[in-house]
Amino acid sequence: MVTPPADLGCPFCAYTSKDSYMLLLHVEERHTDDSPFVVKEAPDAAAQLTEPSPGRQPTWRTSVGNDVGSDADQEYDDGGAGWMPCPNSECDEQIHIEDLDEHLDLHYAEGLVASQQQGHSAALPHSTSQPSNGEMPSDEPEDGRRRHHRSRHHHEHRQFRTNSRSEADKSTISRTARDLSASTSGKKHKKKESSSRSVRLGKSELGPYAYEDRMPSTLYKQLQAGPKVSVVNRIGHDGRLTRHEVIDNETPAVLPVLAQLCAIDRDVSQAWLCHPSTIHIYKRTREGGFCGYRNIQMLVSYMQGAKAPGHAHFPPRTPGILVLQDLIEQAWDMGINEVSRLQTGGIKGTRKYIGTPEVQALFQSLGIDHGLQIFSDRPGTTPQQAHEQLLDYVKAYFRAGSAREQREKKVVRTHLPPIYLQQPGHSVTIVGYEQRKDGARNLLVFDPMFRTSPGMAKILGRRDLRTPRPEVMQAYRRGGRQLKRHRDYELLALTAPCAPLYPAWDV
Repeated sequence: MVTPPADLGCPFCAYTSKDSYMLLLHVEERHTDDSPFVVKEAPDAAAQLTEPSPGRQPTWRTSVGNDVGSDADQEYDDGGAGWMPCPNSECDEQIHIEDLDEHLDLHYAEGLVASQQQGHSAALPHSTSQPSNGEMPSDEPEDGRRRHHRSRHHHEHRQFRTNSRSEADKSTISRTARDLSASTSGKKHKKKESSSRSVRLGKSELGPYAYEDRMPSTLYKQLQAGPKVSVVNRIGHDGRLTRHEVIDNETPAVLPVLAQLCAIDRDVSQAWLCHPSTIHIYKRTREGGFCGYRNIQMLVSYMQGAKAPGHAHFPPRTPGILVLQDLIEQAWDMGINEVSRLQTGGIKGTRKYIGTPEVQALFQSLGIDHGLQIFSDRPGTTPQQAHEQLLDYVKAYFRAGSAREQREKKVVRTHLPPIYLQQPGHSVTIVGYEQRKDGARNLLVFDPMFRTSPGMAKILGRRDLRTPRPEVMQAYRRGGRQLKRHRDYELLALTAPCAPLYPAWDV
């Protein structure tokens, strides 16, 4: 018997609906003063959204790794800006109202099936390849077509709002790795400066559970038990039967499929991809984010698969979140970025956000070579926007790490490590770079907030793809429209040389 979907509640009133898009529509019509769904006489009403007042910037922390639980009495202290829980009942994230459309678009992308392609493409509203008619495939249920139309119509107005945001309203990283490095060298600074950086941080930096001593026991036990592992028998390309472990929040072998999809996309001029052993690891149902930890796990998956320097520090399977918390605390014990303990009050057994300083401390304590890059377009820095600096760096990273004979190929398959990318409020893992024929540029990323879509899962392992699938690629692309909304980025890349032990792209 199929369990009916649970009612989703409006965070502002008693309204409920089983349809997440209807709930979003309700919030726009009833609780957004300048909603594009409400007819206004003034044409610029959309410019007066519930955004920070002039000169005030949203408060963010270095990265997200949070789990927004079901505790009704916990609120996100964001200084008055508009936050709301994601309407998706399985997400359990607190989303800023400015990011809600994009967040729901990615939920939509993770649910797409492979049949939605080419002539019936249901590319998402901000996809670089737009469908000719914008309609859903004719074989999709009518309810799905209505929901897609609402999401697309909502986005058309939101795009105007996003583009109309001033430079002062770009989101920033509130505590950067550079600040932390400065605070740990206290002997070189005045005591007053050092102590000011060492004060205990609050909800605006550490998330809604900034002051908890321990996460709920049910969640702790879930993390302690780890993801579900099952064993399946599969026939390999050589015809032999082999046993494979399947972990419920890990998807290996995504990169070889992305390489094929980039190759058959006529709008792609050239693409570069990292080592194919990198696994897409994402949050489990109703777990919340823990995104910083999940991105560490993805970097570790590369080390394990490529036998790269540092892999011996980790077990054969992916280290769990609780293990990573122990390693970070041990790094603080060694004096590495130890001011973070004062700022966070400790992270062991909690849901506090972590960010680049914690990732840096972990790798440094294990002797894993890495490099940190910071991109910013704050006043007094380079005139180039932060997202342009980021895209330039990533392109140079992949070009420098590819063999000369491969650099002219449409898809360059490298053996480079993936990259940890921190943006205000969230972190992702960069697995590639894409240059479009129209001049647009995309990062290709694994986002731990979203699971692998059914469309991607259906074509995993195939080597004969001939039909473009923009709706599958959408979940992995991050272009200038999304990236230019932030003023700061931090990037952590593994730098130890690692000669390929085997032809990884042929396995």
